[in-house]
Amino acid sequence: MGKSKGLKDKLYGAAVLKMSFRLRGDEESPAFRFVYPGVLRDLEVDDAEVEKYIEAHRDDVERAARGSTPPQGPR
Repeated sequence: MGKSKGLKDKLYGAAVLKMSFRLRGDEESPAFRFVYPGVLRDLEVDDAEVEKYIEAHRDDVERAARGSTPPQGPR
C-alpha cells in the first residue's frame, strides 16, 4: 500500500513541474528539456504516466503549478 502512495506523490511532483513549464509555454525550452527527463528518471516514472495523472487531476496540478497548493488529505 505504501508503494502506491509513493507513486502518487512522485506523479504529482512531476506533473506540477511539467505544468509549470506548460503554463508559461516553455515545454520546448532548454531548461525543460534538461530538467524534466532527469526528474522522470530520478522519480522512476515516465511521461505517459505523468500525462495520465495530469488528465485525472488537472485542477489540483494547475493550482499547484501556479503557486497555490491544494489541501492535503490524510497521510
